[in-house]
Amino acid sequence: MPRDSDDERPKKSWREIDKGRDRGGRGRTSSDRERERFEKTSAYSRYKASLEKVFSGGELPEAMRDRIDPEGKKKSRDAALRKIREAEGPKAFAEAVDELIAAHDLPDDPYLLDRVLDHPKAEVQLVALDRLEAIHDEGKLPKPPPSLRQRLQSLELTADDPVVQERAAALAKKLF
Repeated sequence: MPRDSDDERPKKSWREIDKGRDRGGRGRTSSDRERERFEKTSAYSRYKASLEKVFSGGELPEAMRDRIDPEGKKKSRDAALRKIREAEGPKAFAEAVDELIAAHDLPDDPYLLDRVLDHPKAEVQLVALDRLEAIHDEGKLPKPPPSLRQRLQSLELTADDPVVQERAAALAKKLF
């Protein structure tokens, strides 16, 4: 029997064709409906809002903060690092670094360690040099900060302490 033209049949859009493929021949299951119902609750909304706050750099909720950092050391360390970042002028920067070192170790941030080499105290400079050498030995310093070479050369030439001069020269040879 000859077939009628396909033009009489309504054509489906690509969106409708894709929807049919995605379903795979099955309708929505009860678990899909339960999940949708849960996502509409206020508890889920609060959960999503607190997650968004955490991932956008905000503070952790109190319950999580108590589990992750019960003694509050991370919070005080973050406050000290923030004070260093916000320090205006070399004197304020040196004071902020002194506070950080008094309470915590220097972080493995090569850019911060590079800046700490400008500290006026030789003891602090040695701590920064030790930390830079340690992270280089651990393989965590694949590409040193661009200014580090000049800063090490400057320390080698102008540092008051001969130990700092020697350590700066040795680190410069090791890195570059």
